[in-house]
Amino acid sequence: MSLPPFKSGSLLTMGIELELMLLDPQDYTMAPAALTLLDLMRVRQDTRFVFCPEITQGMVEFNSAVHPRWHSLRDELTGMRGFLGALAAECGILIAGGGTHALQDWKDREVFPAERYEWLGEKFGYLSKKFTIFGMHVHIGAGDAETAIALIRAVTPWVPLLIALSAASPYQEGVDTGFACSRLHSLTPFPYAGAMPDFADWGECERYINGLIELGIVGSIKDFYWDVRPKPEFGTIEFRIFDTPLSVDLAADMAGLVQVLCAAMLDSQPLTALHDSYPYNRFQACRYGLAGEMVNPYTGERQSFVDAAEALLKQLEPYARELDATAVLQRMRQRLHDDMLSDVMRNIVAEADGDLKRLLAWQAQCFGAGEILLPGTTKVAAASPV
Repeated sequence: MSLPPFKSGSLLTMGIELELMLLDPQDYTMAPAALTLLDLMRVRQDTRFVFCPEITQGMVEFNSAVHPRWHSLRDELTGMRGFLGALAAECGILIAGGGTHALQDWKDREVFPAERYEWLGEKFGYLSKKFTIFGMHVHIGAGDAETAIALIRAVTPWVPLLIALSAASPYQEGVDTGFACSRLHSLTPFPYAGAMPDFADWGECERYINGLIELGIVGSIKDFYWDVRPKPEFGTIEFRIFDTPLSVDLAADMAGLVQVLCAAMLDSQPLTALHDSYPYNRFQACRYGLAGEMVNPYTGERQSFVDAAEALLKQLEPYARELDATAVLQRMRQRLHDDMLSDVMRNIVAEADGDLKRLLAWQAQCFGAGEILLPGTTKVAAASPV
């Protein structure tokens, strides 16, 4: 089955997919409760919010509506949080964000009984269960197919910086991985992961994908795990690099930042990269978060992620004003000077003498409260609405 036609639509609209973990409140293990939770939603017949299963039963995915601005997305996410929290309480479970479950063992995961997920289980074996990770996918309206390809090319150099800003997955299988974002490395073994090839135009992209479909190597665009990929049936480009934010306010901020970045890139002159620094920059972001560095692919200049982010946020200011997102940039700028979320998570574990259950309890508390709570004192500034 070949790619569908690219759906023409509005530029710079936004929507998100949010993968959330289901926790047992007794021991904070993953609760295989997706079927129960989704069945309860069907019984309620509440059509305000759209949820669907994910590959294993300890997670569900929320799909937002299409929004023109970040604040209407935040309003929907706030309503969703209350709705989901009440249903989860009826099911005897908790909901949490974050990119990984610190204690989960892939051998214990149960694949959700749906045709695609069972097919993935057969195709990828144990990797399909290790795919129980949690991300936020941000969709931005591209207008048309050619704009989508040009926009992906323009935003790609900044993707590692977005990874560094959102990194919140330092633990896997009971171990501190040493990475700020370990989630993305769970995708590395899959075919067609990482950066999308630098296609000249939509026609080249379409021929590439359709050729692999015809060979039976892939079934659809879903089998490409590129960091940013076109989504022709939606008329969007899809950013797949964010760890699930710990609060819905932070999720709205991250999506708002992506929208502003895309607006700026649409208005910029196309540049030709002189250096293939993307793999290095992506590794730095995953390994060190904002404490890492990046090499500018156009100039070869080496700078810290913090310095690169300060310069980028300054560049984005006029576009943020047009999109009513100045507050988003203010909070992102503050994040550059706060402790990284991965470090906050490590501090919580250290203060609990290595008890990872304390970390998972905190993650659930943050989602329930709608804000990132620093233990005992204040909030992470970037999570609080203005």
